[in-house]
Amino acid sequence: MLNCYIVDDEIHALNVLAGYVNKTPNINLVGSSEDPVVALQQINRLVPDIAFLDVDMPTMTGLELSRLINRQTAVIFTTAHANYAVDAFDMDTVDFLLKPIKYERFLKSVEKITEMRRNSGPEVITITQKDHIFIQSGLKGQMVRIRLRDIDYIESTNNYITIYLPNNQSHVVYITLKETLDTLPEEMFSRIHKSIIVNDEKIQSVEGNRVIIDEQTSLPIGNTFREPFLEKISKYLVRRK
Repeated sequence: MLNCYIVDDEIHALNVLAGYVNKTPNINLVGSSEDPVVALQQINRLVPDIAFLDVDMPTMTGLELSRLINRQTAVIFTTAHANYAVDAFDMDTVDFLLKPIKYERFLKSVEKITEMRRNSGPEVITITQKDHIFIQSGLKGQMVRIRLRDIDYIESTNNYITIYLPNNQSHVVYITLKETLDTLPEEMFSRIHKSIIVNDEKIQSVEGNRVIIDEQTSLPIGNTFREPFLEKISKYLVRRK
């Protein structure tokens, strides 16, 4: 059972999400508030599994609130303004729901967190062995072998990472991005964003502040990581003598 808390200064939007929660199995509403200051105290006391945070609120924005709540609570931002999406995902959010929120889209967010919880465990092990790593799956005692060359990129959300592979395959693991980076060969993988590691061999092009993996996958380059990343790949740049 996932416990959740809803924060939205618009009572109608709050009631819509509350209605979705009430008709969805395995998710429980432990509280809600139109006041983000009140919500902060309650969320840190209750420590729900999920916090649905409206981005644009008076007194305190959802982005500001997300920085203050317990890290054990996964954040899903909600807003009527699509332009907030970039800032929202830069905050290690699990998902971003654009109003008016459809029930099917709400379910996808809940299922994403359910999958994260299912694959988490206190004894996650990542071992580098030449050309592959092992990760501990959601099944107790089972370790899955992943070839390094098959990894497209790795993205973090809170204390989880998702390893993206070809053909829409992925693995969710309870481990931090830094811990993951420490196990990977530096010459093969680059951190391009505070929440993204990319396999250098999968990069098709670098366009402005984006790394292009394929036609469907474009990854942002964070300002902090831009210079060292470009310096690294410039070693392979063909130049005129």
